[in-house]
Amino acid sequence: MRGLNEAHTLERRSFFKMMRSMHSVISSLRNHQMKMDVIGNNIANVNTYGFKKGRVIFKDTLYQTMRTGSAPQDNRGGTNQMAIGLGMDIGAVDTIVTPGSSQTTGKNTDLCINGNGYFMVKAADEVFYTRSGSFDFDKNGNFFAAGNGALVLGWVADPENNWIIDTESNKTNPQPINIGRLRTLSAKASTMMKFAGNLDFETVLSDPAANEYHPVITSKDVIDSRGQTHTISFRFIKTAEEAGSTTWQYKISYNDMDFDDDAATDPEGTLTFDSHGKISDPITPVNLAIQLTNGADDLSIDIDFSELTEYDGASSAWVEECDGYRSGELKNISVDPNGIVRGTYSNEISRDLAQIALATFQNPAGLTSKGESLYQESSNSGDARIGFPGEDDRGVLIPASLEMSNVDLSEEFVDMITTQRGFQAASRIITTSDEMLQELVNLKR
Repeated sequence: MRGLNEAHTLERRSFFKMMRSMHSVISSLRNHQMKMDVIGNNIANVNTYGFKKGRVIFKDTLYQTMRTGSAPQDNRGGTNQMAIGLGMDIGAVDTIVTPGSSQTTGKNTDLCINGNGYFMVKAADEVFYTRSGSFDFDKNGNFFAAGNGALVLGWVADPENNWIIDTESNKTNPQPINIGRLRTLSAKASTMMKFAGNLDFETVLSDPAANEYHPVITSKDVIDSRGQTHTISFRFIKTAEEAGSTTWQYKISYNDMDFDDDAATDPEGTLTFDSHGKISDPITPVNLAIQLTNGADDLSIDIDFSELTEYDGASSAWVEECDGYRSGELKNISVDPNGIVRGTYSNEISRDLAQIALATFQNPAGLTSKGESLYQESSNSGDARIGFPGEDDRGVLIPASLEMSNVDLSEEFVDMITTQRGFQAASRIITTSDEMLQELVNLKR
């Protein structure tokens, strides 16, 4: 009778131990399946721009202590703890934020971040962050993310304030980039011109009294406030030379090259060159005032002759610099590595239209995934540190490129194999435990 009771006790103990082992294995099956889900998601997004792969980390769970450890004492050595594990669990599902490789697309508004940072976009009054730089401009001039329509954030130039892009006063609160009002560039009246080049030292002296002239003639077009062109003409004549200096007279006309020596309205003056061919005395720019009757504002142009020289050689006096331009329509857009959106107009004038914002985080892996390649701040990511590309620790942009997924297919396939083998091994334990339970049941027969 005693032997029978001992057999029943052994059977009960063995039964509970095998049931415990099967429950431990169930956790393995479940968690290996979750890891397979993460691997499948990584492989599914191998060609998703800006995608960051996930990684599953396992951990062991509770232990049943069979015997506690003891310290060495007297003439006996210490003993270690004896415990049996009760399975495993998911320790973490990390996001690996290492950058992916860049892929050239040839589209000017596609952007890849080379380094740290996330683009800032706004959708439904919420700010999100993304590494996917597939952007474009819509018909209203909004800079938006392809696929979800979120508006890209940054700072827009102020055409009324010398086209300044103010990134400082509003640095922590960038706004959606919209260049709709910048698609047309208004005409700008000319206000200055600067001469360069040479007046030939060997030029024959002119004699105004004898009406004998040997002029050097050049001209330059200027623009009024309505974008209309006006031609200003210049005549330089050598009137005197003496030891160590020569004198030239200049006469300015804005009446279709029609110089009138008796016209008091045509500005004129003299230039004196020293023995080294430089203008001997500093001269202030000459102001040319032109009254217009076409409805545009009158022109007031400062003309600088100070860089002219007089050497032995061909005369080449010309206007090196002159401001003012006609109106123009936006024809081309490009983005530089520092996030400056630059527009080129039909009048060949370029302007910086906006600058793209980037945000960095103390712990970018802590961002919350929201789908559609978007992330949001979390309590563990830290606050967004906002700036522009190339500033502080932020990466620069690679225009006409997109960041590929950082998924490594070879690594994912190896993980898939090891995960599958772990799942198979766990299922084999269940099969073996079932066979052992069957043997216990057969003991009663």
